[in-house]
Amino acid sequence: MPDQIRDGTGDGYLAKVDSTNRLRSRAVESSEEHAANLLGNAYNLNTGSITLTSAADTPVAYLKNNETTNLIVTAMAVGVNHSTGGSATDMAFITVVRNPTAGTTISNANAGAINSNRNYSSSNTLTADWYKGATGETMTDGDDHILFYHSDGNRLFATIEEVLPQGATLGIKIEPPASNTSMEVYVALICHLES
Repeated sequence: MPDQIRDGTGDGYLAKVDSTNRLRSRAVESSEEHAANLLGNAYNLNTGSITLTSAADTPVAYLKNNETTNLIVTAMAVGVNHSTGGSATDMAFITVVRNPTAGTTISNANAGAINSNRNYSSSNTLTADWYKGATGETMTDGDDHILFYHSDGNRLFATIEEVLPQGATLGIKIEPPASNTSMEVYVALICHLES
């Protein structure tokens, strides 16, 4: 009798080979992000609403990965409400900063409003510094990494893939339109731990 591939559970099933010598199999493919979510290792981070009261380039979000595995940021949402004092036709500038290390946003350590597990049955928590900034705060060092323009009263949703190893940081700054005196903003990050 020729060699056979048998079911290892003892139920006696044999593998099927078709007329072109292909082994019949069935697989379910899923993304790493989906697998991380099923394991309770995917998170939604949100600063909550922040009111910017000037036109200065302002740090609004800071993230430091304190986990031992890579943290993968797959999407970023930025909401920019209407500016008081600023022209509705002027764009806001959004800058993602790679590895900022100092500044009052970091030292003040005001926690972002949301650090939530995306698997509703998981009690896992993300070990990270997740801070929100404010007008008058600073965030220094690091390198400008990504730049977006944003129109008044809209929401930006960017699918990106940023890999933050343990200890790596990511910052986000928003520069409102000239003459702004009041503009509500928020930043949300969709992220997961690498399997």
